[in-house]
Amino acid sequence: MDWQKQIEVLSPLFNRGAFQNSPEIRVPSIRGMVRWWFRKLGGTAEEEKSVFGGMKNFAPRVDGVRASQLTFRVSDIQAKKSPQDKPTLPHKHGGQSSPKAAFEPGATFTLEVFSRFGSLDSQLETKARNALEVWLLLGSLGLRANRGGGSLWPKENALTTPEELKSRLAELKCPWPVYLAGTEVGTDWLSLQKAATDTCEQPESIFGRARGGRLSSPLKIKAIRLNGTLRLLITAPTEQILQQAQQALRNKPTPALSKPGTWKKISP
Repeated sequence: MDWQKQIEVLSPLFNRGAFQNSPEIRVPSIRGMVRWWFRKLGGTAEEEKSVFGGMKNFAPRVDGVRASQLTFRVSDIQAKKSPQDKPTLPHKHGGQSSPKAAFEPGATFTLEVFSRFGSLDSQLETKARNALEVWLLLGSLGLRANRGGGSLWPKENALTTPEELKSRLAELKCPWPVYLAGTEVGTDWLSLQKAATDTCEQPESIFGRARGGRLSSPLKIKAIRLNGTLRLLITAPTEQILQQAQQALRNKPTPALSKPGTWKKISP
């Protein structure tokens, strides 16, 4: 396997290692995201351990220590650190916006993923490639990845229409329903990030929980670019989750910045 892509970051990237004030584009973070999508696209625990490696007690009935069959390499990083911390909750103000160190939108890097220890099984290679491609189209990187932070997009040969995106996701065997918000939400990264973070506290099963025991949200909202225009994409594992999110946002006391009434399903 030898997969390589130039990647652009469309919204502020809050990804860091040991130093809180130094944003980084980190291979472990990327690997973790790709592994996550590998599982969500149907990869079994045995397959995941075979491709990405794992420890002895990795999962039930998956014994033994295995090294990863894939190497991830990041190069050609072109990223500018923001002179001031960027808000991770830009729909709020002051300290409530929770500003943190970030790379400015427009950062680019090259990601290469290649096999080691010989060739990867053809079926596993296809699943790994699909996970990489879906991560680029529907996923993000770093803090607030589910809410508009670190939105990724292919820098070259990118898709230009919703129809092309639908077709590509079908090729990648991605069953997740995907919606696009209307351009009324905005076509600049700040408007889209504000819309992505302006959600609801309830139901927690849809929007997640930060306090009292963290609960991850299954709802993912990010910026993408179609035909040169930034758009807000909303996706989740099931149609029911998206419909519940849309209804909850419609019922907010103050109008939701993502304008759920404009959401249109584009895939599958």
